[in-house]
Amino acid sequence: MQQAEEAVQAYAQLSSGERMARLKQAGIEVLSTSEQRRREPGLRVRYDVHVSCLEAIRIRRKDTSGMGAKQEQELERETSSSVYKRVERLAIKSLYTLGLEHGAVRLEASGNGGCAVIAVDPDPWKGDGKLGAMYRNSWQLHQTALNEEKQSSRTPVMGMDPEFLLVQMPESKIVPASRFLERTGVAGCDSVTIGGRRVYPVAELRPAPSAEPRELLTHLMRAFAAASRSISDSSLVWQAGGMPQRGLPLGGHIHFSGVQLTGGLLRALDNYLALPLAVLQDPRGSGRRPRYGALGDFRLKSYGGFEYRTLPSFLVSPVVAKGVVAIAGLIACSYDQLKQRPLAEAKVHSAFYEGRREIMMPYVPSLLDELRQLSEYGRYERYAAPLMRLCKRGQTWDESRDIRQLWNIRAGS
Repeated sequence: MQQAEEAVQAYAQLSSGERMARLKQAGIEVLSTSEQRRREPGLRVRYDVHVSCLEAIRIRRKDTSGMGAKQEQELERETSSSVYKRVERLAIKSLYTLGLEHGAVRLEASGNGGCAVIAVDPDPWKGDGKLGAMYRNSWQLHQTALNEEKQSSRTPVMGMDPEFLLVQMPESKIVPASRFLERTGVAGCDSVTIGGRRVYPVAELRPAPSAEPRELLTHLMRAFAAASRSISDSSLVWQAGGMPQRGLPLGGHIHFSGVQLTGGLLRALDNYLALPLAVLQDPRGSGRRPRYGALGDFRLKSYGGFEYRTLPSFLVSPVVAKGVVAIAGLIACSYDQLKQRPLAEAKVHSAFYEGRREIMMPYVPSLLDELRQLSEYGRYERYAAPLMRLCKRGQTWDESRDIRQLWNIRAGS
């Protein structure tokens, strides 16, 4: 409750212009009050979404004809799954971008098939007995889960599914990964939709999860080996990073289980991992954001954990991949001790989305120094330290490189 009130106070200090700017930087469509007034009368579809602990606790759809008539219904998660998820994700993303984990967002269906934010209420639990009870119940359940987690002292389990492309040179022609890899398995292919058609151009490694960084990286090497056995064309270049080929962004998603999803954990991952990595990223990869790789991007998973989706594909080198795994594990164990939030500053927030390394770079040494002071650091130092040295130097990686050379991989072997 105290953290929620502190977030509300910080939100109140932002001007309406600052709030709108942050939302737009994150790729969220916003309609100002004046823009709403200028719109032609007609059918309006609106969603009032109440979010607590990064999860929707109530969504109401309102259809307004413009003639005063209204139809209202409450959406159920099970029966309205696709709409519910889409609206829920946008509301959570909007609140998170504004520094909130709880609150209400009013969305309106826009002409492009999406929704626009038209209003945000940072403390809807005040003044409504029923709503207040819903929020308090959510907070209580969340706190109980956190207390149980602390008592169990379990080490978080991590997994990953980083992506790479197969490219024919010198034409820079993308060869679909589906030509060599199945859709399932430790080395498979992933889909994208182009012109309404689903294709499978992206290769994806899905190593078995582990609570130990060394074991997870061993599993990653096995996934690489499986990919190399299947990809028989040795003339193809394997590329990773944020966007090694224009128009096809790549991700390096990290999976967590055994640790409760909280806004604090997401913000620690954003500030202590995504921000330093953004300083290393090849400038051509910054075009991945904001459509992909937005701050705090996550998905809940069926196994009970969640997937952190902000990072680009860290397969660019073993040093980067090992460091990402180690630092992510360190953060998951100790995020409640990490208090720096440079991304809360307007200039750093915009620099992250615009790829302005010169603004982000001065904040990196202090973030990394704080990680080194954690009691758990020794367990992760072997893999974390080399990446930290790279981050402090600020030398960007090269997304045009063939990652096989760095990983000592031979196609078809």
